[in-house]
Amino acid sequence: MAAIGFKTAKCKDCYKCVRICPVKAIHTKDEHALYVADECVLCGRCLEACPQDAIISISDIQKAKAFIQEGCKTVISLDPAYLGVFGDTENGTGQLREALYQLGFSHIRETAEGAVHVTKAYERLIKAGEMNNIITTSCAAINDLVERYYPEMIPYMAPVVSPMIAHGMMLKEEFGPDVKVVYIGSCTAKGREALRDRCRGEFIDAVIDFQELRKWLKEAGIDPAQCEPRQRRGKNPLINGLYGVSGGILSSVEADKGFGKYEQLYVDGIDSVKELFTCIANGEINNCFIEVASCVGGCINGPLAGGQESDRFKARIYTNQKIIREFPQDMDKMKESIILRKDFRQSAQAVAIPTEEEIQEALRKDGKDSIEKQLNCGACGFKTCRDKAIALCQHKEQLNLCIPYMYQQARSTAEVILSVTPNLIFTVDEQLRIQEFNNAAEVMFNISADKAHGMFLGNIIDPGDFASVFRDKRSIMNKKVSYEKYGMITMQNIIYIREQNCALGILRNITSEEKIRRQHDRMRMEAMDIAQKVIDKQMMVAQEIAGLLGETTAETKVTLTKMRDSIFYEGDDNL
Repeated sequence: MAAIGFKTAKCKDCYKCVRICPVKAIHTKDEHALYVADECVLCGRCLEACPQDAIISISDIQKAKAFIQEGCKTVISLDPAYLGVFGDTENGTGQLREALYQLGFSHIRETAEGAVHVTKAYERLIKAGEMNNIITTSCAAINDLVERYYPEMIPYMAPVVSPMIAHGMMLKEEFGPDVKVVYIGSCTAKGREALRDRCRGEFIDAVIDFQELRKWLKEAGIDPAQCEPRQRRGKNPLINGLYGVSGGILSSVEADKGFGKYEQLYVDGIDSVKELFTCIANGEINNCFIEVASCVGGCINGPLAGGQESDRFKARIYTNQKIIREFPQDMDKMKESIILRKDFRQSAQAVAIPTEEEIQEALRKDGKDSIEKQLNCGACGFKTCRDKAIALCQHKEQLNLCIPYMYQQARSTAEVILSVTPNLIFTVDEQLRIQEFNNAAEVMFNISADKAHGMFLGNIIDPGDFASVFRDKRSIMNKKVSYEKYGMITMQNIIYIREQNCALGILRNITSEEKIRRQHDRMRMEAMDIAQKVIDKQMMVAQEIAGLLGETTAETKVTLTKMRDSIFYEGDDNL
């Protein structure tokens, strides 16, 4: 059945889903969004908000296809929103019906048939007049909201099933328990409703959405606009077809029996519904029949409608034009075997509320240790900073989701870096007027930042390189520049910032390094001179030794030669 899934790999940590979730069922952990199914009411706002398509709806499209492939008798229950979403044809005949038959469905029926009997059930509650306020229960997301977060509203909830469940009961009764009923709508919460314990597997066998249906038709090569209109089967629910737009339930009740002693009110949008519940809890609303819907405008604007944002207005206009504003008087009476009663119960454990000390500690960590710092801007998605602090205590949120806090932290870090760095840092605009001036620059140039702001750079240093950067739109990197006026030698980078059309100067004072380098150069030259003198002296000594060795060698050679000859000739005389 329809649910919500997260693709972590696609998530870019923008936290838009966290901010927009009305019940904060998306937590943050390790810098990532974390979906908590047990806290979600499946309103689908995160689906619409996610810019990366990292949040997806999981439907029963494959199950529905399998029913058809296996030859099961499969009946469609088509949500009333289809008129606005698909722009159906006039006078109750529809090309969409024909397209669905071509997909292989056995029968195409409208969920509004069930809405007729739901309207009748509401009217019986109105006639009995036993309830202070009566809140409609056709919206699955609002039903979940009450059971999970506002159990005090349960006494005001009409104990009546939704049109989807009522229609599923009717279709099972009409076609037999083995028929497969597939509901098609625009709501993310209907899948969970179909799976609830009190109706598990009995009435709705699969739930798919209009987006999936569009893809299916496209894959099958079926264009509803090219199909011949198919006549409606089943009774025309007439004004009950307005259940898909805000105020549609009120219109249906008004067209039949009216509201008796009850005032009429409809509230759409989950945030507005939460405010409504607060008003009821405070005793501000009494004797009122209230239609509620989680989607602004009704089901035609559901998160899985699949249309463009501008379609919501066209859909409402079209639906209002095509619906006959009469209550059907020829509908068959609901069989006694079909029971439309629905009981509500608290379905989630109450979350522990932190102590005041814990809340104050969370506020302190979030940089909100005083009333003045609690801006209540709502940028994090919580109405107040205190609400955010409570969520922090409940481990639902991270500190880094407070935009003012993050800005202050970033600004403080940047200011600390600029104040402690020994480098001279300043920025100038295209007119070479100083815009930023850090502490090191103040000390070196003996000018305060306030006084330097707006000053012409040429009043302090030669602005030639900065002018060149603006002229060429290119940065100058690692250039050694000496400022004799200040007794300073710098290695400077002048970076052109195109987005702001300004130049950032980062001057590293290398005066001490240059002095040391020059000393080393002088020592090297002196060492080279000494080494050269030693070499010259050694060469001279070597030459003198070589000369002496040469004379001695010659004398030895003469002497030895004479000795050899003397020995030789003495031998000849004896012969």
